Amino acid sequence: MTIDELEGRLARLGDRALRYQYIVQLGRRLPPMPPDLKTPENQVRGCMSAAWLAGELRGDDSKVLSFVGDSDSIIVKGLFAILAGIYNGQTPEEALAVDLSDIFERLQLGEALSPNRRNGFYSMVEKIERSARELSEGC
Repeated sequence: MTIDELEGRLARLGDRALRYQYIVQLGRRLPPMPPDLKTPENQVRGCMSAAWLAGELRGDDSKVLSFVGDSDSIIVKGLFAILAGIYNGQTPEEALAVDLSDIFERLQLGEALSPNRRNGFYSMVEKIERSARELSEGC
């Protein structure tokens, strides 16, 4: 799903409660993260809930990012689903050029999330960006 599609869906939902429910639904549809990836290195610091995020480069010629994540909180899983939709399939350079503040505003996530969840969201973003830099340097 593109950002434009996600923005349209969230805008049609209207109020905060409906947007929150939609994010929860995204989390429920997220494929499970392999248990062997739930390591201390992959843990997202700054989340109130236990959360893990791991990335790798895929592809032969054009290396693109692929992230998997999980959390014991369904809303955090939904936020990860949004981030995976944004970052998966991009090169590390494209991922590092993403303006997440703009996307956060376009999706009106500030209205759907508590300040603590917002902090967790940006902790996941920082981990994704750090991973993109590390994977880029490893090529």
